[in-house]
Amino acid sequence: MKLGLIRHFKVDIKPQRTWLTGEQFNQWVQEYELAPIQAPEHEIGGQRWTLCLCSDQERAVHTASYFEARKFVYTELLREISVTAPRLKTIRLSGLRLPVNLWLVLGRLFWSVGHSSQPESRAAAVRRADSVIDSLIVNDETSAQENCVLIVSHGAFMKVLDRRLRLRGYEAERMRYPRNGQIFMYEMK
Repeated sequence: MKLGLIRHFKVDIKPQRTWLTGEQFNQWVQEYELAPIQAPEHEIGGQRWTLCLCSDQERAVHTASYFEARKFVYTELLREISVTAPRLKTIRLSGLRLPVNLWLVLGRLFWSVGHSSQPESRAAAVRRADSVIDSLIVNDETSAQENCVLIVSHGAFMKVLDRRLRLRGYEAERMRYPRNGQIFMYEMK
């Protein structure tokens, strides 16, 4: 089985201010969730997929519509790992003004160490990734050479999927930071 893993196309949103408080950042995240995507910057290509597994978040669903597949399945298992402005009991970060990218980095750092201010734990994200991979293996009805599956997901969750696929013996181009619309192809060693 061949797997293609792609991050949704670029989202058409910018923060209204360059420096945001924690509350403003959380509001921006909610707006990002509802924002439309930009059209792809490059040709998609003629690859036909046996199955397109897609996050049920609107930006991923819209991205998937640009691809040809025999079957489309939309699932919450492929959703992005939620991020919020970190909260500390002793230090009030909410009034602090930071750029969006710094809030994102702080949120992901707090997530990676398992801080309770983040909505989803690392272990829960790993379980979701394993569920997706397990479902692909169980549902592999056609021969492994004919089965080409496209997975449309989100940046942070793709990193988790990448690690879990590699642990199961899949190889692909090195994923440092998945760009919007970039496809990573995986094959079993």
